[in-house]
Amino acid sequence: MIYVRNKAEALDAVASVLALPERRQQIVQLTVRIAMCLDSEARSFLADCQAGLIESGLESMRKRRHELLAAHQEEAPEAIVILDSTEDQLLEQVGMALDTLRLSEIVRQVFPAIREKHAAWEVARTFLAAEEEVRKVMVEAVRAHGSGDSKTYERCRAEMERRIGAATPTWMATLPTLEAACAEVAPGDPHLLASIAVDDMRADLVVDLLAHKREEALDYLETVKQRIDTLHSLESSSNG
Repeated sequence: MIYVRNKAEALDAVASVLALPERRQQIVQLTVRIAMCLDSEARSFLADCQAGLIESGLESMRKRRHELLAAHQEEAPEAIVILDSTEDQLLEQVGMALDTLRLSEIVRQVFPAIREKHAAWEVARTFLAAEEEVRKVMVEAVRAHGSGDSKTYERCRAEMERRIGAATPTWMATLPTLEAACAEVAPGDPHLLASIAVDDMRADLVVDLLAHKREEALDYLETVKQRIDTLHSLESSSNG
């Protein structure tokens, strides 16, 4: 068995796994690749590919997140106060936003041209708009990457570019305002802006608050940042 040492090798491993005819084989073989991965970032990428391309996508990621929350509550209930996403809808919403951002990295890894042109949150919006269709395009693209089928690869890239364009938000002109506010609350952290920008309701809320009640807008952004930190801390503890 060849060890996986980086995300490029991880993508090649996913392509070889998706070439297998049966889903059960794919899951088993990708699980083996994850176990043989020497790099933590590549290992996370492989796990996201398994959830996003072979299992049930965002639903698989949601279940994994809920299992981590439940396990942490049982092991160290005093460590994280907010645990029940049925009671804290913002935690659930932020969790889904982070999940879509993880799936967007599959697209950005498969298509370097898209990675150079579009932010992760722009790609993530396509999963929220039509997850099943996007997943099908990406499975085909990864297989084409593995087989060297440049015609299919380029067709899939063009389709993803089209979907990203179709998901462009109506509030795009106010992006600099959002960026500045997020940078004020969480300097150097790209996840806050991304978690706001993937969802039009959150983005419109923040833009409106910034125009009329700036302090409330910053307070809201701070609460989103707290949920992001909670979920990142949970993920780190589970990987440790």
